[in-house]
Amino acid sequence: MSDRDWLDERMLMGVKLGLENCATLLSRLGNPHLDFPSIHVAGSNGKGSVCVQLSAAACASGLTTGLFTSPHLVTVEERIRIDGRPISPETFDKLLSSVRDAAEMDPECSPTYFETTFLVAMIAFSEAGIERGIIETGLGGRLDATRMVEADLCILTTISKEHSEFLGDTLAEIAAEKAAIHRPGVPLIALQHDDLLVRRVIEGTAGDDLSWLPRSQTGSKWSSYSAMVEATAAHLGWQALTENCFWPGRSAGYGKDWMDGVVTHLSAAHNAESLASDLAEVVSPSVVLLGLSKKADLRATLEPVVAAFRKEDRFIRLILTETTSGRDPSVSVEELSTTLESMGVIHTLNNVERNPEKAFEMGGEMARELKSELLVIGSVYLIGDLLGYVVDRDGLDLWDELTVH
Repeated sequence: MSDRDWLDERMLMGVKLGLENCATLLSRLGNPHLDFPSIHVAGSNGKGSVCVQLSAAACASGLTTGLFTSPHLVTVEERIRIDGRPISPETFDKLLSSVRDAAEMDPECSPTYFETTFLVAMIAFSEAGIERGIIETGLGGRLDATRMVEADLCILTTISKEHSEFLGDTLAEIAAEKAAIHRPGVPLIALQHDDLLVRRVIEGTAGDDLSWLPRSQTGSKWSSYSAMVEATAAHLGWQALTENCFWPGRSAGYGKDWMDGVVTHLSAAHNAESLASDLAEVVSPSVVLLGLSKKADLRATLEPVVAAFRKEDRFIRLILTETTSGRDPSVSVEELSTTLESMGVIHTLNNVERNPEKAFEMGGEMARELKSELLVIGSVYLIGDLLGYVVDRDGLDLWDELTVH
């Protein structure tokens, strides 16, 4: 079995929270995660946006910077960036082989897919001699593999209902899991939360190490995280220069020219909170292309979409599609259609297209005819599907498209 096949086999393990695997394997690999200081970022929404802006700020301040994020859009190498650019497939393969060798030592240790990519990242960053790691949690925080990094600053973005099967049924329980990235004596910068119990949980966890930042009520969601970057820059003595970075599917303007003659907006919104936020930013008449990965509560996730189509006349058409990539299976167009109709959103069958590439072209044609814009929303995996399609369609260089600053 090739190393890449061995990695793909890790997918079958699903999610496994806990630090034991990575503690064992990092030790066997010489503890590469201790070779550099890291900023550790957790939260329900905005983790990736904050991380890529922090990476840009670190590089602008003259630091060789490693950026670890997940999931990937097109290729696994993009989870591991050095100075904003994904490592090469050749480097990834070499380091993956090292992780596999460590895993197959006696006694054998079997890491998950996420843990494996995290371990590859730690070796890549160590070998590149990075001076600063920017590390995004995968799921939660307390038992996430990334909790192993040597963090001298922790950041907590938003807290909302997600992954309840792993993190708990209440916002307070979820907050406790995510706030547990805090280390005693290490500063924790957190966005102010409206829920009193959530605030108490975070305050009880971080104590005097906690600094609250007010949530911005104006501007785009992308720009709303600039306060966290500015606070970090002030704490570490960096320049807060992030103007030249972008984040596929999250930063404003990314992908706007993907469809000829149509202004296109891409949103990697994946839960009710982020869907509501991104839909609220729409100001022009828009055709909406929606595709979602499986959700524990699909109706709750779709409530902001239903509310938008009921109340706002700027949402003029809805196209349903499916994602074809990513760890989680897609919600079928049949289930999406049935659920939305049961919630009061009626649409004709010609607005359903299982193939995301065909659905994208359908949305573009419809937007041109209606002289509207096109909004692609619902799943980071849908953005990945379409990015891969546009790269092939337009003959672009994938690594250039995945370089974020």
